[in-house]
Amino acid sequence: MKVVRILARYIVGIVFIVSGFLKGVDPVGTSLKVKEYFHAFLNLDPGHWALWIGIALCAVEFLTGVCILKVIKFRFFSGLALLMCIFFAGVTFYSAYTGKVSDCGCFGDVIHLDPWPSFYKNLVLLALTIFLYSQRHRARPIASNFWEWAFLFGYAAFIVGVSLYSMRNLPPADLSDFKPGRDLFKGDSTSMVKYKTEILYSKDGVTKKFSLNHLPDTSWKYVETISTVIEGSERIAHKMPFLLKDSAGEDVTESVLRTEGPVIFISFYDADGITDDDLGKLKNLGDSLKYGSRQSEVYVLSAMTPEQTMASLKPISDAIEKEDISDVFSASHSDLNLPFKIVYGDFKTIVTFNRSNGGATYVNQGLIVHKWSAAKYNNKRILSAISKNPTALMTGTEEHSRLFLIISLAIIVGMVLIVRFISKALYKTVKHTVEVIEEIGEDESS
Repeated sequence: MKVVRILARYIVGIVFIVSGFLKGVDPVGTSLKVKEYFHAFLNLDPGHWALWIGIALCAVEFLTGVCILKVIKFRFFSGLALLMCIFFAGVTFYSAYTGKVSDCGCFGDVIHLDPWPSFYKNLVLLALTIFLYSQRHRARPIASNFWEWAFLFGYAAFIVGVSLYSMRNLPPADLSDFKPGRDLFKGDSTSMVKYKTEILYSKDGVTKKFSLNHLPDTSWKYVETISTVIEGSERIAHKMPFLLKDSAGEDVTESVLRTEGPVIFISFYDADGITDDDLGKLKNLGDSLKYGSRQSEVYVLSAMTPEQTMASLKPISDAIEKEDISDVFSASHSDLNLPFKIVYGDFKTIVTFNRSNGGATYVNQGLIVHKWSAAKYNNKRILSAISKNPTALMTGTEEHSRLFLIISLAIIVGMVLIVRFISKALYKTVKHTVEVIEEIGEDESS
């Protein structure tokens, strides 16, 4: 029975740790899955709360795994693990039965499971957590109450810190379909996958869905673009093609990707998240790369409608109009008076392409070379990147991502196991010493 308890504890603990970490390292991607579940099951839009719900869920999963594996507050966390497995089993069964969500998202973008395999996986975990919960009274603490809380807060700070870092920057390990090294010309495997795109607008406290061909008037406020798979599997759709359109809806993917030399894409998928600083950097980048000594094409990649996109970019147009006519750039701006071009794409594709709203992506001959978050890119970094060998830069980025993932998981599991055994040994030693001292004190008093 002891061997079974240990085996069950290791399986449940490691699955929860890996699941929480892989989703926690990509909070924006996790928020997409949270929104999908809210829309599928509750027909609600959590808005920006989806991001914080996702971070909280990942932290709870990660901590539950750590505490199960290390036997910290075991009675509480074995019960919490049981409740989570019951909930996950119910959700995945309903998803499989109705087909509303075609990929559970249990392990982020690393492992993709269809609903039925995910449900069977959750049934196994449910059986193991039921067993662990029934054996909770046999758990022995590995540290005093103070140190158990210290371990708990330490690991919580770690996983929340990783999520917040990834949210402001980019995931240190890019696990998405559009990671560096991806050839954007290769998307034929998804030709049988069809999407349905709907746009949410709100007015007077009412939120409604509209199709791309029947958009409301300007009195309605844009909320979000929702893309769902209506034919095919999202396991296949994960290898999504990179499709670009102009403002008239014409496919311009081939012409954009066939551009000679470096191409920089700036992703826009949330107008409310674009600041004046972001717009200022965009204009400076467009001026520098389009008209500077190192010329390259710059594209704004928008998930919004053309009207919403132009409204967001209006401060740049206004700034250009105020420039002196003798300015070296003013007479050579491209269409719409902007030093960059604008293309449009599917919301989910653009968020997957670059998790940072306003972030930059360097593409060369159809290959994704490097990415920057909106907070990290600037002219100097991009000019430095496009002056280097793209293959070497791309390889270095891939290696950094792979090493971060391997080392992080190794450190997490290593720390959990090592700290458990060290803590357990120290706790037993201290407890034994205290008992001996108490016995000596009792003998002397008698």
